Amino acid sequence: MPNTFTTTSTQGFGSRIMSSFVGLLLGPVLVIGAIWLLGWNEGRAVQAIRGLAEAQSILVESPPGAVNPANDGKLVHVVGQATATAAVDDSDLGLTFENQVAVDRNVEMYQWKEKKEEKTQDNTGGSQTTTTTYTYSQVWSGDPIDSSGFAHPEGHENPAMPFTSHKFASSDAVLGAFTLDESTLSMVEASSVLKPEAPEGWTQSGGNLYKGENPGRPATGDMRVNYKGVPSGATISVLAKQSSGGFAEYTTSNGYTIHMARAGNAAADQMITDQKKMESMITWILRGVGAFLIFIGFTMFFGPIATLAAILPFLGSLVRGATAFFAFVLTIPVTLITIAIAWLAFRPLIGGGILLLAAVFGYLLWRWHHSRSASHVAAQQAAAAGATPQH
Repeated sequence: MPNTFTTTSTQGFGSRIMSSFVGLLLGPVLVIGAIWLLGWNEGRAVQAIRGLAEAQSILVESPPGAVNPANDGKLVHVVGQATATAAVDDSDLGLTFENQVAVDRNVEMYQWKEKKEEKTQDNTGGSQTTTTTYTYSQVWSGDPIDSSGFAHPEGHENPAMPFTSHKFASSDAVLGAFTLDESTLSMVEASSVLKPEAPEGWTQSGGNLYKGENPGRPATGDMRVNYKGVPSGATISVLAKQSSGGFAEYTTSNGYTIHMARAGNAAADQMITDQKKMESMITWILRGVGAFLIFIGFTMFFGPIATLAAILPFLGSLVRGATAFFAFVLTIPVTLITIAIAWLAFRPLIGGGILLLAAVFGYLLWRWHHSRSASHVAAQQAAAAGATPQH
């Protein structure tokens, strides 16, 4: 069975025109949706900033040895040794782990994966030829890959994955006098490597439990599993709401939720600072996504122009480049203005500064366009003067 397939299709000029006019309608919808995303993201970012600032000012340091009923419902920071007496069970493999507060199971299965590559070429007359190449390779993946959606599933079928990665917690885990629930323990990174005895049907291979005929030559459906644990007695830090002798999500006055836990002795200020960095990273990622969607929306809106020009392939390429540049030029001020307007509702000084930056960018674009137009007119006048007969 071959693992590479190539297909070629041609779309006529009329069909391309119709498709591009669909983009003319969908492009503005995409731009509006991206603007909403940017506005929502800025509101989320401000909520996080204010929520974390509030948390820093109201948190209560609580010793692990005793649960103070007066702190119930408050945001508490607790650092201590996590312990458990009940074993952690993995019923899927029939394994039991003693002296562990929590156990991480990492599962991978050897599966087929499809890679799709497309190359398009404009033809004289406006039609377009697309060459699509499908390549199939086998990889270790922790997520099930659905082969039923492959373009060529024959000979590349993946079996169902019997179980996936999971984090198990001891049923009686505690942090001093506080109860540790599965949700809180799921945030604590396990770092202690565990090597259980291989159950029936499995073998040991390179630190993994392996299910298959030959670890050196894996076959589709082979599986490998490894474990890491949080040993009983390990120090962990929790920042969350004290609730009935345990922990739960704390909601600040502006609706931001806090529930953090990590391995080691981490100060509350450090945990909050790290969360601020995480929120900042998410904010910038979503800003990039929003700007990219605006660019795609404008590109779709101008699509019919490039498609009409594609009657001549070289002209189509030039017009596509020009419309892409124009879409990019529009994307920057729209993105900045959207972010600025969102911030005006929360932090007027910062929002005003971003609006000023957008205005400066727009002015520089206008000056650039004006200087180019003036230079073009001057060149035409000079050329006309040079062509006038002398008397």
